[in-house]
Amino acid sequence: MTLSVLQKKPILIEEPYPYFIIEDALPEKVYEQLEREWPAEQLLGTQPFDNGICYRLKSDEMLKEGVVSKLWKEFAEYHTSADFYKEVKNIFGDIMPEVPDVESTISPRGWDKGGDKIGSDCQTVMHEPVDFSSRTPHIDNPREIYAGLLYMPYPDCKSTGGEFQIHKQSTVVTEVNKNGGRAVGDKAGEIVNTVPYKRNTLVMFCNNSTNTVHSVSARKNAVRHRRSVNIIAEFNKVAKRSMFNVREMRK
Repeated sequence: MTLSVLQKKPILIEEPYPYFIIEDALPEKVYEQLEREWPAEQLLGTQPFDNGICYRLKSDEMLKEGVVSKLWKEFAEYHTSADFYKEVKNIFGDIMPEVPDVESTISPRGWDKGGDKIGSDCQTVMHEPVDFSSRTPHIDNPREIYAGLLYMPYPDCKSTGGEFQIHKQSTVVTEVNKNGGRAVGDKAGEIVNTVPYKRNTLVMFCNNSTNTVHSVSARKNAVRHRRSVNIIAEFNKVAKRSMFNVREMRK
């Protein structure tokens, strides 16, 4: 069974920064089984983030025996692997940094291990049903190489919003509010594309500059949790390597 969210070859969009969107990313049978086996109980048993509205079950837990279903464990294992990293590299090409011998330098949640240079993660995520934006315009950690988001809304979800928004800056972002989730304030720029909060839809971007400003639109009439899967890779602290430089202020 092929579990990769990149089974369909996407069209790479390079402006305002490199990203792509894949609808119906997973085969229907795979998606339906993951949906049936969604680890809601395990997720809601974790310590919430973002002022109590966001729950994350990270790969360091999902890869343990008996925490999630066999399929979810295999899904997390593949999307934190060197093989998946190579898949992403094949799409972004030279936009992504060259990493020699990636098999020996990548590991799940290995960001602070001395021998590892890339940490990968595959997180199941649930946001509380709140009628406001869970993430205002921001950029991600400068050490992050790529980030992907797979939407998995409840079948009976009737809310609107919760969409991934691509921003285009008219000025260069040089400073962010780290305590505010690396918010960019008035440097957000205009929204040039919106990815609907739609089942089995993937959006992924290469975090190659401070241009990668993105946000989540406010939900309306939310009564169910907002479900998604985050798939990322980033250089660890030991590697002392970043994709770009930005001043991070603790405001």
